[in-house]
Amino acid sequence: MAVYSGEAPEWFRYGVHLALLAPTAINQQKFEIRLNEDGSVDFTDKKGPFSKVDLGIIRYHFDVGAAKKSRP
Repeated sequence: MAVYSGEAPEWFRYGVHLALLAPTAINQQKFEIRLNEDGSVDFTDKKGPFSKVDLGIIRYHFDVGAAKKSRP
């Protein structure tokens, strides 16, 4: 679900945590969250049913979680 190199910052870990708790359309987690070396985050759709809708839900929950942990 989450891809990063080295130790992930707290804001990223908390964002992923909330993304994993997010409700999805048919209770599948067909996505990947990648922390890039420059600190940016990419979300990848793994092509499941309703995956475009789920990706929006996941992005929202990730952003809420990451912001609560002082994302730079």
